[in-house]
Amino acid sequence: MKSNLSLANLPDSLKPDVSLIADARDVEQLSLFIDNTAAELEIGNSMSNGFHAYDLWSRFTRNIKQHIPVSESPNRVIIERDISEKIEGVTYAGKLGISPALIRGEKEDFLAWPSDREEKVERALIRLASQGKIAKISGKMGKRYGVYFTFSELISELKSVKQALNHKELKQALLILKGSELSLSYKTLDADGGVIESNETSMNYLSAIHFSSGRGRSSVRCVAVLNEFMSKQIESVEYKSYYYNRTQSFKRSLSIWLSFRLYRMFRYASPAHTHHFMLVKTMVKFGAIDSDKDVGSRIVALRRDMTATMKDLMSAEIIKDYSVSNIKNDDDEIVDYKYILYPADKFCNEIIELNKHSVRITTKASKIKDFADSDGLL
Repeated sequence: MKSNLSLANLPDSLKPDVSLIADARDVEQLSLFIDNTAAELEIGNSMSNGFHAYDLWSRFTRNIKQHIPVSESPNRVIIERDISEKIEGVTYAGKLGISPALIRGEKEDFLAWPSDREEKVERALIRLASQGKIAKISGKMGKRYGVYFTFSELISELKSVKQALNHKELKQALLILKGSELSLSYKTLDADGGVIESNETSMNYLSAIHFSSGRGRSSVRCVAVLNEFMSKQIESVEYKSYYYNRTQSFKRSLSIWLSFRLYRMFRYASPAHTHHFMLVKTMVKFGAIDSDKDVGSRIVALRRDMTATMKDLMSAEIIKDYSVSNIKNDDDEIVDYKYILYPADKFCNEIIELNKHSVRITTKASKIKDFADSDGLL
């Protein structure tokens, strides 16, 4: 979609519900979200935004049969995961549930859970939004944020990080993001363990997806409406920039996931600082296993997968080295491994620039808030 989103070029399915569209540059909170151009040009990496807690939770499935005919549906279709993260002094603790989308098939409808493919498409959507392909849409549905694009634009964004999807796969992934439901029940805790806030909500990964007809499949215009959680995090500036090309270009899903996590969590990376994690707990967060209980012989495969990812991160100059030590139980059996990562100089320099950019955005957001507060007193 070469031009900005307007009432004239909206998909027909969305037109009756929309009365006003505001471009990102005319909406203060969106103007902060897309304020990446100067930093991109300075560093030479492609930037995108990651939401504080939301993008670190285990919201996607791994290593299961993602598509199941309805006639073969299991008795329980909701996949449950723990929420356990500490971000900037705030602990998030609770549960999430992943409900599959119901997708129309040629001979039989099927259930589809959001997996690696859908995670890559969601990341590409937010990358487009971070470049300015996002607008505030107002009308019957209230006020929402919509990412607008053509199939060719989204496919090109994926190709830029060596991810290939055809038109059929891309459309199906978008429909799965729209149809899948995420339920959240969690508390935020302060440093002393006191409850700051309790939250319970359910939402689709995308609130809506609209397609318009075109002369060719590549020219199909689309609007993906972000869910309420993403929208609130944009409005409250609860996101940080990361380098899209540096995290999304790996072949292995674990390497993509862990590199993104390091850019988000390792914000004090320097030659004097290391980052450590336990293998089993990390693989639960990734979604390779559902629980840290009774891992048993699977520990061998988990260690093998992490070894391959460590090689990927060293080749990409995200880490320069790592060490690993085993953890044994009372029967002298290996039940876990501890990894210590030593950041590469390139990664440390990138983190410095990302932190500078974060400070710029936070300062601008604070000035906007102060101005709005003072204006309200007049």
